[in-house]
Amino acid sequence: DQSPVIAIKSLKVGDFQGVSLSTISRSNVVINPESPEAKKLKSWFDSEGKEISMSSIGSGMSPSAKNGSRSLYTDRVLLSHITSNPSLFEEKPVFFSTRAYISFIKPDQTMWYQACKTCNKKVTEALDSGYWCEGCQRKYEECSLRYIMAVKVTDSSGETWISSFNDEAEKILGCSADELNKLKSEEGEVNEYQTKLKEATWSSHVFRVSVTQNEYNGEKRQRVTVKGVAPLDFAAETRLLLQDISNKNKTSQ
Repeated sequence: DQSPVIAIKSLKVGDFQGVSLSTISRSNVVINPESPEAKKLKSWFDSEGKEISMSSIGSGMSPSAKNGSRSLYTDRVLLSHITSNPSLFEEKPVFFSTRAYISFIKPDQTMWYQACKTCNKKVTEALDSGYWCEGCQRKYEECSLRYIMAVKVTDSSGETWISSFNDEAEKILGCSADELNKLKSEEGEVNEYQTKLKEATWSSHVFRVSVTQNEYNGEKRQRVTVKGVAPLDFAAETRLLLQDISNKNKTSQ
């Protein structure tokens, strides 16, 4: 009721369906800290802030902006900038844009999961029939498939694996996970599933990615996740190159 100021240090930043913050074992939570910033915030809130109608920090933002994707044409780097700089993501996720080709999609990987049609979380098959969603705490008769796909991308400086979730994977493959699963289950002289994956390779895209660090079996590994993807816009690419040339000329002068 007194609207205290809360300061939290060492939060875990998540990127599932947007940005989420959660405390971990080393997090430090302080109520009404004795700092100039806290006093300034409290003073503003007491004088005028409490009378203002506030909305969620993400309201009005595009889905890409919520995911750190200010633009597909900001912070442009080559893949080597990401793969050769392990210290980039030690503290928190960092975001880049890069232009690259899809060079390989492993056909025998787990490319999707059974998802709840209401909340998109993973469901399990019920004992009798249907699917149980832990998130909704109820059973549904049907579910949908959503992508969790890894692809290898390549540019002039090198290559790396990136993870793409449902919306981004649909743009890369040009079809939904349900549609691709149907192709995979069909039998015929021509393997339509393999053909669909091959059609997606060696196509050029502009990616907005986040770079984080995961720990697996005690070993820290880099994880590159697609936050946005778009086909190559030659006019936009040309403007970006001209801007780079202009900036380099100014620097040299």
